[in-house]
Amino acid sequence: MSTSMNKAPRFWFLLLLLGSCAFAKDAVITLQGEIVDSQCAYNVHSTDHTHSSMTKKGVYGRDAISCTTHCVKEMGGNFVLVVKDDIYHLDGSVQLEPFAGKKVKVSGILDPKTQTLHIQKMEADK
Repeated sequence: MSTSMNKAPRFWFLLLLLGSCAFAKDAVITLQGEIVDSQCAYNVHSTDHTHSSMTKKGVYGRDAISCTTHCVKEMGGNFVLVVKDDIYHLDGSVQLEPFAGKKVKVSGILDPKTQTLHIQKMEADK
């Protein structure tokens, strides 16, 4: 038997393995968290990665919604999704401002290199 015949099964196995990894990379995931601004999420102005320290001082609003909106519109922040200790950048055609400072359920495809969630669907979390 020739050596090229022995390599054929390995070639197809590797091709199948690479193909399955590509599909897994583009799998839709669903996350539940809060839409906040990157300023508070990354502790730029906040002392505890939340809005509470800023709203208690009355610095950037009276609640999570007004703080998030202010930091995005006036301070150069971006909307991000916070899930426990993880922060996800958001990309997609979904209008994010109506969800500012609110708990949401988001479905999309995650780019693990940039921690960006490409949103396909977003709804208020009940």
